Amino acid sequence: MFKNLKYSILIVVAALFAVNDLSAQRVFEKRTDSTEIRRDQMHIRYRVAKAYIDPSYMNNADSLAHIVEWIESVQRDTSVEIVSVEFCGAVSPEGSVRFNRWLSNARLETLERYVRSRIDIPEEIIVRNDHYIAWGELYDMVEKSDYENKDEILAIISSENRSEGEVLDSRIGDLKRMDNGVTWRRLFRDYFIHMRNAYTVLVTKKRVENVEYMPASEPMSVRPMGFPGPEIETEPQSLLTTASNVLPEKRYLYVKTNVTGLALLQANIGVEFDMGRYLSFYLPISYSALDYFSPTTKFRQFALQPELRVWPLKNQDKLFIGAHLGFAYYNYAFNGDYRYQDRDGKHPTLGGGLSLGYRLPISRNKDWKLEFALGVGVYPLDYDLFVNEVNGPLFDSRKKTYIGLDNVLIGISYRIPMKTAYPKK
Repeated sequence: MFKNLKYSILIVVAALFAVNDLSAQRVFEKRTDSTEIRRDQMHIRYRVAKAYIDPSYMNNADSLAHIVEWIESVQRDTSVEIVSVEFCGAVSPEGSVRFNRWLSNARLETLERYVRSRIDIPEEIIVRNDHYIAWGELYDMVEKSDYENKDEILAIISSENRSEGEVLDSRIGDLKRMDNGVTWRRLFRDYFIHMRNAYTVLVTKKRVENVEYMPASEPMSVRPMGFPGPEIETEPQSLLTTASNVLPEKRYLYVKTNVTGLALLQANIGVEFDMGRYLSFYLPISYSALDYFSPTTKFRQFALQPELRVWPLKNQDKLFIGAHLGFAYYNYAFNGDYRYQDRDGKHPTLGGGLSLGYRLPISRNKDWKLEFALGVGVYPLDYDLFVNEVNGPLFDSRKKTYIGLDNVLIGISYRIPMKTAYPKK
């Protein structure tokens, strides 16, 4: 009886899987990819008939800082490839043809020099476009205006130039003749100030992957565990491999000084250079041979403290963690009974420790930085105690281990661009 029941159950289960085998459809992913092309632009304004960049004019200071930060952020995005960086110059319609052509080109060049002095951009992706008179921009502004005769104005702006060579654009004359020059004067007052520009146009492309789930035309075979039959059929999945765009990494050298050390009358300088997106190396040197207004108070030393820094936010600003070595000859006296000096002046301490700090830009172009850090370390000391008076005698020689604060940094630094590095694929 139980044997028959067992076979009955097996037959029912097999029948259910047979029905499933006929009805079930294989589901698989269809992956397609496309390229997204973007064309973004930013501009700065120029004073009338001028080609130099005036940061105090209109919103130029913020625009200049934003252009540099914008291009740097795109360079750091490894999913985006920069197709071209275009520099364009433009002028308003007044003025001679020769002067306006020179002026639009000069504005293009000054913006390009400014940007490329702060960012490494390969020459092969640079595009220079002398727009001359920005008719398109004037058309857009008039179209949005409430001028009663704007349709007539737009018709003139969108018409073709009938002049040739160095003769003024025929559209200028047509606009000047409208209602005895009233329209021309209104355009000059309302819009010409916005046509004296230079543009940075960034053309980028980004691979965009789309995933669709689609049924297959043939059924999926399923075999329950323990039943005889063919193996489960599976759809081989193709892997879409997208090669990352290898974009240049901008690296900098930082020259800095520690304000805390200067306050202690210690001459000091530090040099730091980027080693990659997340790493930098910092080498500070300090020296002091002065007393603090009395021979019984001094903080003399010659010290080095090389440090490897890790920047979790990968932009070499904000938070960092450092691991450092410390090396110092020292001669300290704090107006007490004794003066402390490394033994015989020939036994400097050598130790090391950890530091935690934060750096932030303090200038619009982000070249000047302010930095704060605290460090703690462990240092073996082998030193002499002298009676703290002029030419005081030796009192004792001792050894001990110092554990505590070994760095208080309030630093000011200036960054200098180094050679651009290209990361490995």
